[in-house]
Amino acid sequence: MTSPIADGVMAATQRLVQQAMSGQWSEVPKTVEHRRELLERLSATASPQDKQWLGALQQAMAESDAAVNVMSQADGMPGLTSASLEQNSVAAAPLAGSTMEMLRMRR
Repeated sequence: MTSPIADGVMAATQRLVQQAMSGQWSEVPKTVEHRRELLERLSATASPQDKQWLGALQQAMAESDAAVNVMSQADGMPGLTSASLEQNSVAAAPLAGSTMEMLRMRR
C-alpha cells in the first residue's frame, strides 16, 4: 500500500528515531501522538486487502513506542506518559529490552 498518510507514518517514525537518538525527549511525545493520529486516519481509510499490512504497521509502532519508552528511561528521563504508549510498552517490553541490549553492545 502506498499513500501520503502511510508515507507520513513512516516519516514520523524516522523523526522519532532521530529525536530519541539525539536525546530530544521533549519532542518525542508530540511525534508519537502525530504518528498515532496518522495511523488512525490510515486505518479508517484502509481497504480490506490492506488490513494485514496495516496490522503489521500497528505492531511495529507498538514495538517502536516500547523501545522509545525504555530508551527514555535509560537516558534518565521519566517514562513517556501517554496511556497508549504505556500499554504498548507493557506488551512489547521483551522486545524493547532486547533492542536496548543490542544498542549497548554497539557502544
